[in-house]
Amino acid sequence: KDMVDKDYFVEREVLDELRLNEVAQEGKWITKPPVCSVPRLKRIVGSWVPILGWLPQYSLRENAFGDLFSGLSVASLHLPQGMAYAPLAALPAVYGLYTSFFPVLIYTIFCTSRHISIGTFSVVSMMVGSVTVRLAPDQNFLVNGTNGTTVNSAARDSARVQIACSLALLTGIFQILLGIVRFGFVVTYLSQPLIRAYTTASACQVASSQLKYLFGVSIARYSGPLSLIYGAKHK
Repeated sequence: KDMVDKDYFVEREVLDELRLNEVAQEGKWITKPPVCSVPRLKRIVGSWVPILGWLPQYSLRENAFGDLFSGLSVASLHLPQGMAYAPLAALPAVYGLYTSFFPVLIYTIFCTSRHISIGTFSVVSMMVGSVTVRLAPDQNFLVNGTNGTTVNSAARDSARVQIACSLALLTGIFQILLGIVRFGFVVTYLSQPLIRAYTTASACQVASSQLKYLFGVSIARYSGPLSLIYGAKHK
């Protein structure tokens, strides 16, 4: 009741249109940080090179033994796998070891996942092999020997290595460009039956390509459609 009986007086400025515009413009001037400031530069560099952020905080006492054991476990898998998948790409076995070693160094600098395993992949190796065999077939490196015609394996392997390196460079460039334009959304339109069919066909292709190494049979390499049938009929 006492609150109702009391009189209150509020004093404030009555604004006309001109004064209202002046007051509204007073709060628009906000000091922005400079675009090329040192903290901003550190954040940009840290986002592109994550190793600068986590390496100074790495604890040898807590993580060294576990990381060493994990590295040895993964290496024991990738050593035989790299040597086995290199012939699928029509390359010497040592390049399978290179593929399992050097990409890890680049990944350590620019990426952050601790659980990924980088190395050779059967389907990619076969795709590379189809290109190297098509562009550098054995027929292009035949030499006449004392006992007949033989293949100059050193020149052939050198040419195929150059083709594989060029293919890897072009693939990386295209992958960067597709990543810039966010082209990964296409994967959402791939149905499960299509993915399963592709996986099954890839497994059959890889298994059939390893039979000649399993039984010790020397079979000429073919590329293109029906290459498996041509290889099976080769005697």
